[in-house]
Amino acid sequence: MSEKRKSWISSLKRLVAIAMSKIAGHSPTEGGPSSARVAPVKVLALGPPRTGANSIRDALEQLGYHRTYHFVSFANDRPQDTQTWLDAFNAMFEGKGTFEKEDFDSLFSGCQAAVGRPLCAFAPQLIKAYPDAKVILNTRDIEEWYNSWIRLAKAKRAQEKQEENHENNDPQKAPAKLLREKILTAFFQGDFLKNGKTAFKAHFKSICEMVPKDQLLIYDIKEGWEPLCRFLEKPIPSGQFPGLDSLERFDEQPATHVNGTPEKPKFDSTVTGIAPQLTTRIET
Repeated sequence: MSEKRKSWISSLKRLVAIAMSKIAGHSPTEGGPSSARVAPVKVLALGPPRTGANSIRDALEQLGYHRTYHFVSFANDRPQDTQTWLDAFNAMFEGKGTFEKEDFDSLFSGCQAAVGRPLCAFAPQLIKAYPDAKVILNTRDIEEWYNSWIRLAKAKRAQEKQEENHENNDPQKAPAKLLREKILTAFFQGDFLKNGKTAFKAHFKSICEMVPKDQLLIYDIKEGWEPLCRFLEKPIPSGQFPGLDSLERFDEQPATHVNGTPEKPKFDSTVTGIAPQLTTRIET
């Protein structure tokens, strides 16, 4: 494909993304604090899944970063984002098409911060696209993190036994499911049990090498407000840091069978391949 044609396709994609954003009521040119694009993304939280992205999103919004981008929270009112992220994945991991900084700008239109999946899989590209952004590298104890994934797999298996798997049967949700599987398979190199901890460490090493020290905060949400507010130069709110209780409750909750008895994890080929038990409706 010629460079001229690639440029034309990239421009067309940006125009489509902007048009879809306007249809959804999120025009980057409209006024108001919830949609105006006044500056590039200021904060990126690039930790791997299950390191507190939901809590960090809520914290950033409390600190004044309005419309913090989080893929799960945008899934319902901006369904076109799923296809845009698939385009990004196909371009950056499979060499199909192009995805430029302007495409990220359209995706994050009106947002001052971005957190959670699938950002972690695009960390190098995002750091390059937004070199002035402050980067939060959200983390947690690696054994605790690893076991959290195992608990999640068990909980999702139990859940699927209690209800129909609507996501697998709903064609409108198929792209989101495909994106989750692609991102997590790429991040964990196709096998969470074998590569999970190695991928975790490699991700942190890569980001620490790319981001200047004065723009990087290695952060566990259990540390609360103080280090985050100091890093972002914001006053410390009076309330508790969001989400700590729910995180602890999940990690302490044993997964069970539908009849309430404890379930021993069974990791067959689909689980170790990061699908679908480890990818269904992952929230952080």
